Amino acid sequence: MALLRRLIQLLALCHVGFATKPKANCSCTNSPQHRDCWRQGFNIHSDPDKVIPKGRLREYELTVTQEWIAPDGYLVKGTVFNGQYPGPLIEADWGDTLRITVHNNLTNFNGTGVHWHGIRQSETVWLDGVPGVTQCPSKPGSSQTYEFRAMQYGTSWYHSHFSLQYSNGLYGPLVIHGPSSANWDVDLGPWLLSDWYHDDAFKLYYYEIFTPRAAIPNSMVLNGKGLYDCDPKNDTRCTGKKDFFEVTLERGTKYKIGLTHTGTLLTETFWIDGHNFTVISNDFVAIEPYVTDVINIGIGQRYEIIVEANASLENGPNFWIHAQYCNEPDILDHRVGIVRYDAKNKSDPYTPPRAHLKYGCADPGPNELVPVVPMQVGRRVNNMEPSEYLKIGLQGWPNASDPNSLIHKWVLRHTPMYLDWREPSLKKLALNSGNESLFTPETEPIYLDYETGEWVYFVITSNYTLEGVDPPRTIPQSVHPMHLHGHDLLVLAQGQGPFTEDVVPKLDNPPRRDVANCPIDGYLWIAFRIDNPGAWLMHCHIAWHASDGLSIQFLEQPGKIKGLMEKAGVLPEFSRRCEEWTEWYENNNMVHEAEQDDSGI
Repeated sequence: MALLRRLIQLLALCHVGFATKPKANCSCTNSPQHRDCWRQGFNIHSDPDKVIPKGRLREYELTVTQEWIAPDGYLVKGTVFNGQYPGPLIEADWGDTLRITVHNNLTNFNGTGVHWHGIRQSETVWLDGVPGVTQCPSKPGSSQTYEFRAMQYGTSWYHSHFSLQYSNGLYGPLVIHGPSSANWDVDLGPWLLSDWYHDDAFKLYYYEIFTPRAAIPNSMVLNGKGLYDCDPKNDTRCTGKKDFFEVTLERGTKYKIGLTHTGTLLTETFWIDGHNFTVISNDFVAIEPYVTDVINIGIGQRYEIIVEANASLENGPNFWIHAQYCNEPDILDHRVGIVRYDAKNKSDPYTPPRAHLKYGCADPGPNELVPVVPMQVGRRVNNMEPSEYLKIGLQGWPNASDPNSLIHKWVLRHTPMYLDWREPSLKKLALNSGNESLFTPETEPIYLDYETGEWVYFVITSNYTLEGVDPPRTIPQSVHPMHLHGHDLLVLAQGQGPFTEDVVPKLDNPPRRDVANCPIDGYLWIAFRIDNPGAWLMHCHIAWHASDGLSIQFLEQPGKIKGLMEKAGVLPEFSRRCEEWTEWYENNNMVHEAEQDDSGI
């Protein structure tokens, strides 16, 4: 009977409609006319939570070093993978296994750990790459191999989760190829969009905690290219090179782009002059296609879009690509690249009026982000009283070096997160018998010890009261891109204003993704299903805020974690790596006053 039911399911998948109407069948192949098809009977309607294609092993090596780089024409000491910024493309097909070895060749006392953003790491939590939660850092001179299966598909990125390392350039694109919900001709690959700083992130951290406003970036870059206005005659770090990202399109062709926000601070509004585009996925979730001319994208978020080269050439064959800070439009030059229809025409594009653009920082709503594979949210099993809300706030804390001043820390619960890289949560759970007393107030988790398949809901509210300060201070307001590890979060509701009992959740196929924006002075109501034992971080992806402590960790089915690690045979290696890091840290970092001073993430 089970075999018969599976056959019926496969036959049903072979004859359901493609999101843009053409019929799919199991014999079709992925092509410009059938991007809904994949292979082996899989297509856009196959549920990645239930079925995964067979794949092959794909191996990569990444080496972490510091290098002088000038993405926007201004030299900085960056931290990079394989000597390049951004790091090399890591790609695989849906169902493949990735084996990635990371070599730490840093000489500045930094450990590292690499997070594969959006990869759920189903039953492999120890590969999530978060020092202090799922591993001890890899010490300088050591290597670590991450091996996991690509159970989802779409566009993403990989980045260091060791303190503020990724803000210095330690990230790269990650693409898992699979079916699409609309047809396209040419894949332009990932477009990595980022704000960029000229000062070291570890130094700028102190600006954040003492002001309490984050430092403004110096420029915007797209795929590692940007433009900073400087004069090499007056500044030796200015290279004088002006190098926008450029792409040449052929008229009438449809291009797929994997738009990815890899920045540190700013939520961006993205558009290309003269063009509409079709949005076909958010994060690792295929959606019903919709057309727009502008989209907001928060840090860590991704959208796969299709741009057709059909613009009017009335004002010339060249068009600006824009990424504008959603909250303060004129804070930076938002021209980040150029689309050309004629590669020989190197003139600057015409800049049209911006009056038609809709500003603001909101995510696209539930009418736009409609998953192709539907999901219904189940009944909540956890407590959701107002006292349990996760409240984003800013607190003043005593400054140990100056009793007359305060430092500013972001919180998501009661206390700013501060992890001990030597004692990650998995070590407490798997090697120290899961003793709850081992968790300090700064690492206090939320326990999710529920049955598989049950649902939990959480309300996140933004609150900008700076506690412990006299007189009160006005805090610059910000949208907070909240990233959940180990799961997709389902967005039940989000909006500005207070969260009240009158807010109605969307339970029938709501937007689902791994990063959702909590609006300015607003709320974000999320849910996820219990099905992945682990210690999972949830944090604001504004790097300064996460570094200041705006994070919590969920311990999901903690009683199962040690058994999973024993079954996989990873406990001896896990323990050895922690012993290596502890010895390194105590004999090197502590001796040279290079100790951890932020949250650790």
